[in-house]
Formats: sequence, C-alpha cells, structure tokens
Amino acid sequence: MVFNEQDLRHLRRCVALAEEALAGGDMAFGSVLVSAEGAVLAEDHNRIHSHEPTWHPEIALADGRPSI
Repeated sequence: MVFNEQDLRHLRRCVALAEEALAGGDMAFGSVLVSAEGAVLAEDHNRIHSHEPTWHPEIALADGRPSI
C-alpha cells in the first residue's frame, strides 16, 4: 500500500485524536471518516471512560452516531 500526503495527514489526525483520548483517561484510539474525495466527514476518539464503556470511535462513525 502506498500512502500519499493526504493519507498521511489523516493518519496524523488519528494520532492526535488518540493522544486526546489518552490525555482524557481513555485508551489511545482515534478515528477519522474520510470521503472518497478526501474530505473529512467526521472524527472522534475513544471515550470508554469519559462517555460510556461501549464508545469506540470507529463503530460510532460507521453507525453514523454523532461525535460528542
């Protein structure tokens, strides 16, 4: 798999979101939902401690649940 600069920018944002989660006492996971054209549609980080035990950003984004 080859990553372009746009891919790397989105991956860096995932890392930043994971750092936010970790700083908030959650596990370090971040997710960014991106359209085929590269537009960010939604983003969030893990909130299993600060919101609810089942809040995982990849599931929330896939289900269309809003970010908190």
